[in-house]
Amino acid sequence: MIGGHASLGRPLLWTYCVLTLVFLCAPILIVVVVSFNASEFIEFPPRAWSLRWYQNYFGARQWVEPTLLSLRIAFVTMVLATVLGTAAAIGLTRGRFRGRRMLEFFFVSPMVMPTIVLAIGLYLLFARFKLVGQPLALYLAHTVVAAPLVIVIVSAALKTTDSAIELAARSLGAGYFRTLWHVTLPAILPSVVSGAAFAFLLSFDEVVLAIFLGGPATTTLPSGCGRASGTRSIPR
Repeated sequence: MIGGHASLGRPLLWTYCVLTLVFLCAPILIVVVVSFNASEFIEFPPRAWSLRWYQNYFGARQWVEPTLLSLRIAFVTMVLATVLGTAAAIGLTRGRFRGRRMLEFFFVSPMVMPTIVLAIGLYLLFARFKLVGQPLALYLAHTVVAAPLVIVIVSAALKTTDSAIELAARSLGAGYFRTLWHVTLPAILPSVVSGAAFAFLLSFDEVVLAIFLGGPATTTLPSGCGRASGTRSIPR
């Protein structure tokens, strides 16, 4: 009887996962299909197919340059947030020191702070160092926002990973960094990759920080869309 429930539960689980994936991805697929529409208006399904919108987009310098800048900022943010967030997660999860909970709350506080408040605070801080309008300001600001997400994801993986395997490696003569590289990181690698992906997407889609801290020479794709809303921004 128990075996029958187990054999029935797995197909139901797979069905549920597939339906959830379809539900989440269907809007994206619809947008992709509509992007090949030849009409002036949104039509689904398209009555005529065309690459006109892609030609207009990639032929417009005012959109290509912000896209490349957004990709560069997102990549740098992903690297910084992944390295710093993973290191902080390991220290907070495996460390045993006074004030660890307070430090953890401090690190993840940008996640619960309103973005507009954080943007104003960073603007006032970076203005004193004349960083507003520079790519460095966006690198640092996006890292501040993305690193807590990496910390939460990697910390969850570390809490479910048996620390005894790390102690076993240390007892067999492996140093701390060798244990970290060959034991700890491989065990949590899927979570590290997930955190890096979320950090990249969060940075690429961030608009409030880009508007406050960017300038004419550092206009990202989201901030450019925000400033051009309500206008015919893509030439036809």
